[in-house]
Amino acid sequence: MSDDPEEIRTQARRAARLATEARSAAAAVSSNSSVEWHSQGAERYRKKLSDRAADFRARADDLDELSRLLYSHARHVEDHENTAKNIVKDVVKGLVPGGALL
Repeated sequence: MSDDPEEIRTQARRAARLATEARSAAAAVSSNSSVEWHSQGAERYRKKLSDRAADFRARADDLDELSRLLYSHARHVEDHENTAKNIVKDVVKGLVPGGALL
């Protein structure tokens, strides 16, 4: 995992795009379920399509959650970086010429 918040956000956006694509795939699969024939084969076909569409929607939900977690991680990385910078700044402010602390 990267420690660069912008790289983490890039991956979060990628996961969100993949979620959108998975939902589009689910819709495409579902649109094929309106076949006009009636038989056991047709019923199995529609069931398989329904199952696959549900799988795509579930994976889309997983990818949305991954995206959310990545955005959260990026914020935490930035928070930690800012805290470290502030600590260093405070330490440097506390130094006087010669390196002695105030």
